[in-house]
Amino acid sequence: MRNSSAHAEPKAPELLDWMLLLGLSATWGASFIMIKKAVGIFTPIQMTSWRMVLAFLVYIPVAIGFWSKIDWSKWKYLVGVALFGSAIPNFFFSVAQQQVASGLAGALNALTPLFTLLIGVSFFGMNWSRNKIIGVGIGWLGAVLLVVFSSGGDFSGKAFYAFLCVLATICYAINANIVGTKLRGIHPAAIASSAFLLTGFFFVGVLLANDGIEAVRHHEQGLAGLGYVLYLAAIGTVAGSIFYFWLMQRTSALFATSTTYLLPVFALFIGVLDNEQITLPQLFGTGIILTGVYLARK
Repeated sequence: MRNSSAHAEPKAPELLDWMLLLGLSATWGASFIMIKKAVGIFTPIQMTSWRMVLAFLVYIPVAIGFWSKIDWSKWKYLVGVALFGSAIPNFFFSVAQQQVASGLAGALNALTPLFTLLIGVSFFGMNWSRNKIIGVGIGWLGAVLLVVFSSGGDFSGKAFYAFLCVLATICYAINANIVGTKLRGIHPAAIASSAFLLTGFFFVGVLLANDGIEAVRHHEQGLAGLGYVLYLAAIGTVAGSIFYFWLMQRTSALFATSTTYLLPVFALFIGVLDNEQITLPQLFGTGIILTGVYLARK
């Protein structure tokens, strides 16, 4: 028998929740162009480790301030937040955007709510309905079309990199369900800061082992690259995570991950400003994904 108490009843979104949704969508939509610029300077592992280390450093005073609100008995879930909410998807997107345009990466990120639903129903006791299942199916169709359109039929090439974006959204969905079910009631800043505190020294080691500091010192655009990663860490990861967890606790995991309704719009628009091309088939595929997300939320 399904445990109906696994999820607390979410409240209806208020004006503040919609404002948070819009702000997060714009912030994370801009992140894809920052990743694109950073991977031209750093290797994916360097960029990922720099992002985690900078976020760790910013989070240290936050963790001190919220120390009394951190539930260290849930350390395994907190480590999961750092890995599935940041490190692993950051690495996947870093690799993918060596070949995939930032606008396409942002569009594929719209699969996150669908995977949140699938994983929530399968492992976290989330309720399901006919509309939700239909929405997942439509969203998957849109993702397949988007990958096909972007690969130009070369499924051994760009399609592989596009699939890495899909894997990243699965990680985000796991993270959303962990926060929404296992860490509900804990202050968002306590969740985010403790997650990075538990994993920070590991990524310092990864950074040093992969010549991340030398890349900044010796690459002619090293400092600019560090600036891109600082945006990703301080704004995209630190501020974004705190407001994202807050939004999730105020509403629900499914509403919070619906930032992906607006995120592709910002990502595609910013990509155009950076001279990326958008084709009608890509817009069609993105539209199908968002239709699926809409149905899955009904």
